Amino acid sequence: MIYIKKKEPIEVVRKKLKEKAESAEWQNISENDTAAMRSVFDGLSCKKEIRQCLLEEQHYLCAYCMSPIKNEELHMSIEHLLPLSKCKEQVLDYGNYLGVCKGGADLPRNRSRCICCDASKGNQELRCVNPFDEQQMNQIRYLSDGIIYYERSKSDSDDYERAIKKDLFQTLKLNGVYDEETRIVKRDTKTSLVKNRKDAYEECAAYIEELYELGNLTKEQLKHDLQKIMEKDKYEAYDGVRLFLLKMAYENLEE
Repeated sequence: MIYIKKKEPIEVVRKKLKEKAESAEWQNISENDTAAMRSVFDGLSCKKEIRQCLLEEQHYLCAYCMSPIKNEELHMSIEHLLPLSKCKEQVLDYGNYLGVCKGGADLPRNRSRCICCDASKGNQELRCVNPFDEQQMNQIRYLSDGIIYYERSKSDSDDYERAIKKDLFQTLKLNGVYDEETRIVKRDTKTSLVKNRKDAYEECAAYIEELYELGNLTKEQLKHDLQKIMEKDKYEAYDGVRLFLLKMAYENLEE
């Protein structure tokens, strides 16, 4: 996962969402009429513009798994971080939107694989995970086998840590079907998420090892590599893994 710095959407999106929120149609919908709210949201005429704004904020990666997404309805979903059924006030709030992949729901059935991201989350509410929280996203870690995990800070309570893990491992299934105690992935996702993160990890680790062998593993070089990624409009798939490893290498040199 990567930190998403939320921005104001373009004028046409702001205007269309405001008009819809102030319309009699919307005002007459009850707080509990999820079907009616879904119908209005699905019928928004600015969906393409909303998707494009989200793509630019997220560097064209899924907010959850970091797989590449593009501005096509069949390829990308507009996710409500706080589910549509939970709060009418935030259904038409751009600040509550994320761009996410289909999580494998668009792929052929495969009993040996599972769905992830929004396809797994459905109408569940994430208890703690929030891609808009920079500190929290900085505590997301990766292992060489492709596993994603959360590194607890000193201020985290037991309940908070458990909630984070439930969001990552059960609700979003970002490690597929995963046994946390043994750290074994029983089934990868239909999108091969764990394998793909492992490949990104190995590629970046090999690059860092090469820098070391050549005598070029310096803070200046790593800072350059980090900036090169972060300044891109469009990230490569799983660039969050590369950013994590480069930051770790940089911090190790500082110690």
